[in-house]
Amino acid sequence: MAHFILTFRIAADASYQARYESFVQAVVTFAGGPGRVWDETTSFYAFEANSTADSVVRHLWVASDFDSSKDMMVVLDLDAREKATKGPVPYVPLLTAYVGF
Repeated sequence: MAHFILTFRIAADASYQARYESFVQAVVTFAGGPGRVWDETTSFYAFEANSTADSVVRHLWVASDFDSSKDMMVVLDLDAREKATKGPVPYVPLLTAYVGF
């Protein structure tokens, strides 16, 4: 099982709440259900899965109402030291420098 950190931002607009709820449900389901994620802070999840960072991003994008033209997600695989992103992430070089991979 790999250890993942997911951080995200859903753009504020008329469909924000529906996209947010859809995305959160997709994350919880992917991680194995309620109680299988750490979610005590806003827009942040930590969980385990038999997956890769790219696969997590792809799954959550397809399984939810995530809008890649305006929403942002970053998935970090702590074990493999890999990251994957979806949506506009304007400062990827800074993310890479501060995360270390």
